[in-house]
Amino acid sequence: MTAPQNSPTTIARVAALPLPHEARATLSTSVGLIVPPSVFVVPRGWEWVHTAPFEGPSILASLIRGLGYRFRLFDQRDLFDPEAVRGIADGCDIVGISVWGDSFTYVRRVVEILKEERPHRPVILGGPLATAVPRLLLEATRADYVVAGEGELTMTELLDALDRNAHALPLPQILGLSWRDADGAIRTNPPRPQLADLDIVPFQDFSVWERFRGQAIPELYLSYSRGCACDCTFCYRAFPRLSRKSTERVRREIDYYRATGFTMAWWNDLTFVTDRAYVHELMRVAFKSHRFRWTAFSRVTGLDEETLLLMKEHGLDIVLYGMESVSKEVLASYRKGISTSSMIDTIQLHRRCGVKIGGLFIVGAPGDTPAGMEELTTFCDEFREVTRVKYLSALPGTDFYRQCLKDGLITDEVKHLEWLSEEQSVEEDIEHPGFVKFTPHLTRDELRAVYRRVNRRIEERPYDYTDDRNRYLETGEKFLKRKSDTP
Repeated sequence: MTAPQNSPTTIARVAALPLPHEARATLSTSVGLIVPPSVFVVPRGWEWVHTAPFEGPSILASLIRGLGYRFRLFDQRDLFDPEAVRGIADGCDIVGISVWGDSFTYVRRVVEILKEERPHRPVILGGPLATAVPRLLLEATRADYVVAGEGELTMTELLDALDRNAHALPLPQILGLSWRDADGAIRTNPPRPQLADLDIVPFQDFSVWERFRGQAIPELYLSYSRGCACDCTFCYRAFPRLSRKSTERVRREIDYYRATGFTMAWWNDLTFVTDRAYVHELMRVAFKSHRFRWTAFSRVTGLDEETLLLMKEHGLDIVLYGMESVSKEVLASYRKGISTSSMIDTIQLHRRCGVKIGGLFIVGAPGDTPAGMEELTTFCDEFREVTRVKYLSALPGTDFYRQCLKDGLITDEVKHLEWLSEEQSVEEDIEHPGFVKFTPHLTRDELRAVYRRVNRRIEERPYDYTDDRNRYLETGEKFLKRKSDTP
């Protein structure tokens, strides 16, 4: 049987979209997109990650406006009460909602409110969680459609169908779509192949973010790739295959976004350095004429001194590495393909080059033991290069999640989504009744003590990109809690 293929016509339409400032409303249909809040608590100095314009919604805005639809974006990231959405989408004929891993409970209630207001108005869910468990989201909410994977082509074809325009395809022919048929039965179409050419992805449209209207946008989210070359058991990849934009396309984006006045960029690429030659070309072609600070995720086995110094020369502020553990057995169970010695080598490389480094760690793996936790805390005490620590979570769509279902550690998927909607990634999360302790070798008190000891190092070293000093505090400062925690 021939594998489903993306429509060349749809690809050509997306590739021909105008730049955001050239888009004009030519259709009567109005589309709204709700961006929900996240309970996730970030380290001190990184609070901006909740206020900068998110890349996915900005691309969707460009797509929808470029197709000629009237469009509004509703940025609810500071409004944790879902009741705040009442009435905001009154003028919209279709409403989409971005669904993060920690937004299920919020989104479920928002969908109920939207359906109370206009029962027959289509509600579309998309984003990482929608891609991971599309059927479950339709079963657990009153949404009508779920777009899984890359949304550019699927949303184009779904909006055609809902608008009943000349391009409309029958719903069963729209790849990457889960939906309810006329009888209310849930149907899941074949998955959509990933885009072969990322250069056709629309530029981000920042004009739809009302909080920045008439003023500069200090920080942006950018990316040059989708997917990841690695296959960690606990990490969910909405785009399994690694693909890249051309360096010339990245250059045109940065040139175009210069008008925002941004001074900081967070590169969303799961592994920034996967191809050394590409990164060198990226620095020479795309970054050469710009001056902005930036941060990236990468892998401890991927960088050499020449590349790191070149990145530093072009504004690099800090590289974040998913180190996860210093236990050989745990790293093997995660399929990380790295070692503690490679972490130390990378830390020393950064120190030689004078570039800040952040290690991201996870505690509470099934194989974590008291001896392994002592090794981890000793490592963090010695190198003090940790930027994030969290308890292990079972994220939907991951191999670890599927294993937890098989082993009976997760017995109710909806209740687990509700727990993820409350997990803030702080030490207090261990007290929540929804917390799942995966290691049989440590008590909750022992696990929390490890978290606290590692986290103290993070609190003593705020990573504020506006401060070039690579400094430590005399005493730790607790992270600011998000507004959902204030009475």
